[in-house]
Amino acid sequence: MTAFTVERNPNGDAMRVVVSGELDMATGPRLEEELRRAQAGGHREVVLDLTGVTFFDSTGLQVVLDAEVRAREGGQELLIVVAADGEPLRVLRLAEVTDRLRISETGG
Repeated sequence: MTAFTVERNPNGDAMRVVVSGELDMATGPRLEEELRRAQAGGHREVVLDLTGVTFFDSTGLQVVLDAEVRAREGGQELLIVVAADGEPLRVLRLAEVTDRLRISETGG
């Protein structure tokens, strides 16, 4: 089991939220809280970096989709950064939501 961490890193007009470890029912609320803080901070863009996520289930999917709706309604951009061979991208593809999200793939 990989320890879950989430941190916010401001970068000009953007706020980067970096997540690592297992994103599931136990850790999802913490990410949700951090994303809400990031999105309320007045940044034009929020970058959600999931490249370090080792487990991603329906909880993580719901957190991402909720953040996308908040961003759209608030006039913000949300960019999801994922590893090309990672679990988050696999789940997003299975859920058939990649067409509604801004996704940047790294590595692979």
